Amino acid sequence: MQDILESRENGQETLVTTTQNLTAVIDIGSNSVRLVVFDGPSRVPLPKFNEKVLCGLGRDLGHSNLLNQEAMDEAMRAIRRYTYLVHHMGIDRIIVAATAAVREAENGSEFVAEIEQECDLNVQVLSGKQEARYAGLGVLSGMPFANGLVGDLGGGSLELVNVGDHRIGNTATLPLGALRLSRMGFSREDLVNYLHAQFESVDWLDEVRGKNFYVVGGAWRALAKYHIQKNLHPLNIVHNYKLHFSEMKLLIREIMSFSDDDLMRNPFIQKSRAETLKTAAVIMDQLFSVVKPKNVIFSANGLREGLLFSELKKPVRKIDPLLESCRNMAAKEGRFAEHGEEIYQWLMPAFDELGSKGKRLALAAATLSDIAWTMSPDYRAPQAFRRIFRAPFSGIGHKGRAIVALAVYARYRGGFVGNAPEDALALVDSEERQHSLSLGLALRLSHSLSGGTQGILPKTNLIADKNEIILEVPEELSILLGTSVHSRLAALASCLGKTYSIRIIEDQ
Repeated sequence: MQDILESRENGQETLVTTTQNLTAVIDIGSNSVRLVVFDGPSRVPLPKFNEKVLCGLGRDLGHSNLLNQEAMDEAMRAIRRYTYLVHHMGIDRIIVAATAAVREAENGSEFVAEIEQECDLNVQVLSGKQEARYAGLGVLSGMPFANGLVGDLGGGSLELVNVGDHRIGNTATLPLGALRLSRMGFSREDLVNYLHAQFESVDWLDEVRGKNFYVVGGAWRALAKYHIQKNLHPLNIVHNYKLHFSEMKLLIREIMSFSDDDLMRNPFIQKSRAETLKTAAVIMDQLFSVVKPKNVIFSANGLREGLLFSELKKPVRKIDPLLESCRNMAAKEGRFAEHGEEIYQWLMPAFDELGSKGKRLALAAATLSDIAWTMSPDYRAPQAFRRIFRAPFSGIGHKGRAIVALAVYARYRGGFVGNAPEDALALVDSEERQHSLSLGLALRLSHSLSGGTQGILPKTNLIADKNEIILEVPEELSILLGTSVHSRLAALASCLGKTYSIRIIEDQ
């Protein structure tokens, strides 16, 4: 978080701390008040600090036009704490955004004035359109190829956003917050009728019918957390968790079948979400009756990330977040200058059948292929695997994570021996397993040949034909062809079901 600088003054050393490039976002939502400190804005801002308090500012919106006084008092206590922490961290740049509850309540402006006066903060009360836009941008920041409908379910409202081609399309804001509706006393039939009337007012939903649905909001993310834990999914990460429409329908039906006591006692459901979870499931179910999505994909990014993403210039927004994260990690943790692109270009002749998605994952693996050098040799493979498999990457699904982590594991170990890769192996099929292994063996060969340094691989060629892998090396570099290079070339060829040979190119 802080850079420590040494200075000399009158012959004595002093330590000076400075905080650089950090942004604090305080999100005053209808259900929660949250502080996130990001190391940005940048293309892939990482949260340095993250804390929330479930205040329930919007708990009375269904039958009152006022923010609940008890909730305001609790929210103010949280905001005072956040303000102190942010200033103590030395952060000057603070974004404060308030959403549906503050926007709609008659006493919302008074609450904002109190915050601004007492905490010396500038509070942006977002319009419904702004709230929807930032939610959509948040999804695009972490899933740049998103194409379909974004739904951000908060405590006081539901934002719907059409996204595609890296852009925000139509938006809508509806008074369908999970906390709001849970407190309105609807019967199931009345709630369904009310939801349908609201969705019918959005005249562009037919445009996203059959496309993917991208899920934002704590009440809906609780559904993913429940499904992950109940089914012992190998990766306990909500971001980019994907369920087919039919799987999501079954999950919704299961949640709706629970009694209130069942929800409170269930070990896979947070007690703080139990009150609103069934309402959240009903909202999603009725939305699905209109849009019938192909897949349901959960996003950890939302409004806060969208606020930062909106400040980036368009060329920066177009940077691939996965590859940018990989480059950042490699630059910090690699031995020498990061040269993933060089490795990738060298090994691609052996993998020319890969499509664009496969090539992107191969480049990610190549970029991360030297991050475990500081570990004891016996621990490099499992440490690299865990580092990649559980890292807060954006722009990659669970299966993609598994393929990249397995490839780097094989780069260090030469195979999948050991317990470490079991969780990732559970996420891939036999063909993907074999591909991960061959990619890892190619990475292993590249590091043996080059010593992990730049400039050697471009002078050599890895050639693949139908039956053979050929390593071409100029005569001047033939001294590099030690036993490890021969054995690792042989392992790669065997994995690909081919023979191999080494061709020495005489100097001209």
